[in-house]
Amino acid sequence: MANPTVRLLRALYFASERERGATAKDKMTHALGSLAELAPGKAVRILALKACDRYCESSGSNNDPSVRKAAAQTIRAIAVRASAHLADGGPRDIWVKKVLPTAFLGLHDKDAKVASLWKDVWDEGGSTAIDSTDRDDVFGVLLQEKLLPYIVKATVLALQSTSWANRKAGCAVLNELTDINILAPTPRSTNDDVSLSAEDVNRLKQRAKASSILLSECVQIISRNRVWDGKGDVVKAGTAIAGKWSASSSPRTNGDISTGTWPLIMTKDCQDDLFQGDGWFKNASPREDNDEVGCDDANVTPAETEEEDAALDLSAENELADDEQPNGENVESDIEGDNQTVIRPVVFSGFCKVLLDQALREGSSSTEGVLPYKAAALSGLTALLKSVEPVKGSPDYDDIIQHQQFIYDIVAPSLYSFAADSQTSSEKKPPLLIAKTLECLAASMYDGVGSDSNSQGDDYKDVVGLMKFFSVTASKTPAWTVRQMSAQSAASLVSKMPSAILRKNNVVTTTLALADIALKDKKFWKVRLSGLELLLSLVDRVGKQKVSAVDSDNQLILEAILPYKERIIAVARKCLADNEAQVTAAASRISLTMAWWP
Repeated sequence: MANPTVRLLRALYFASERERGATAKDKMTHALGSLAELAPGKAVRILALKACDRYCESSGSNNDPSVRKAAAQTIRAIAVRASAHLADGGPRDIWVKKVLPTAFLGLHDKDAKVASLWKDVWDEGGSTAIDSTDRDDVFGVLLQEKLLPYIVKATVLALQSTSWANRKAGCAVLNELTDINILAPTPRSTNDDVSLSAEDVNRLKQRAKASSILLSECVQIISRNRVWDGKGDVVKAGTAIAGKWSASSSPRTNGDISTGTWPLIMTKDCQDDLFQGDGWFKNASPREDNDEVGCDDANVTPAETEEEDAALDLSAENELADDEQPNGENVESDIEGDNQTVIRPVVFSGFCKVLLDQALREGSSSTEGVLPYKAAALSGLTALLKSVEPVKGSPDYDDIIQHQQFIYDIVAPSLYSFAADSQTSSEKKPPLLIAKTLECLAASMYDGVGSDSNSQGDDYKDVVGLMKFFSVTASKTPAWTVRQMSAQSAASLVSKMPSAILRKNNVVTTTLALADIALKDKKFWKVRLSGLELLLSLVDRVGKQKVSAVDSDNQLILEAILPYKERIIAVARKCLADNEAQVTAAASRISLTMAWWP
């Protein structure tokens, strides 16, 4: 016969789910928390597990706010009023492996009240549960990193969920973990000793494995062609993770270090791969299946309804030996213990190809949700390209430049063709996509772009033609975002083109003409700012000459620009009276940069 305390605990939880009155529901959960302090630990743990499951299941087509709130209130009541139970997670360690990861996902619930309840669980239960046992696999200071393997497992399940709300919550978790640099390489010491301790090595391995799992899941979702509300969040999360690891990788090392393999590799030897060695672009077509199976508008079957009550059956709380064996034989596998899964790193160029295909593929952009997703794919590609910035003088500088050139040859033809067709095609293309395309084209440029501009038929390599293209685009389009990005793209081109091309008179005059077009915009200050940034990129190429060591290339650039000195200074002085502070600041930088010119 079941313990009366356990039966009452079950009844309170069941009643709190069905109760519609807020006051009565609060009193029930208050009583449940007080009763949980007296109940057996096994019963409290199984109740917590079932509450977590109910929370995750009650969304999408099964959306039930009252069930989600009741589950959150139940866990909070246990954490606040029966916190002694948090020190004993049982053989399955459910507080660390299940409840706290679910609470971290719940922090991002769209219902502010529910998110607040989960925050109390996270704050109250985190330190107690994690410090209750001696652990060798706990790293870092933040609780998020201490629970990283289990948060990763919960997040993957959320991303694979048929509920869009769960997917969005999973993406929010990824963005938060990336923002606080947990899904990123560990910080390196600033001293000369670059060796890593055993703990640092294990910490880096855990971060790399977690990032690999999550990045792999994001890339697989992105590679499918179906678009759903919130898929742009997956792009943002995936590119954020990739950007953290690409910034610390290089074509020379490909991320292969003594601690394992980077989640993202930069190589020219895997042109047909999305994941290393998979031949994705050669052997597989874009996947359409298994992305929306059982999506939010799916019908609920009678069997699913019958299972709801069965999930609340706590009649066997006192006979949990079959579920919680001390020897751990029935313990569900977790991430760090799953050695069967082979995680292959994502190839940088393959990820760029997938994002480009998602953004520029054929199909109507007017369909609801498609245009924002395509814009998000281009923004993600821009962020990914910008994450790789070579440092002059570093051992990897030449290798990174060569890899950037390799990527430019992959993405630039499609980007240039899309932007150029928007001027000649009878089909009107959204200005948002044109602006994002120009921004992406600018991000793909590398130091020395155009040095092989003699290639026939490659318009995207002809930097003189590109400057004219940006100027024509800015003069003909009515969309201010396109005018802004035309000037900013030209600024990127000016800062990275070879000095021998920049010194040409037609390049300098085209640059000045484009800047004039942008500065004539009286309505949008961002367009005026982009014009000044173009001028600033031009005068910055001169650098600061020293009498003792004159740079011949910079001196020749100075001589090419010098005839237009008064024109540039006059424009900068005029902009000092602009109403926008950022515009006046850019004008001041131009005047300061040219102050020493003869």
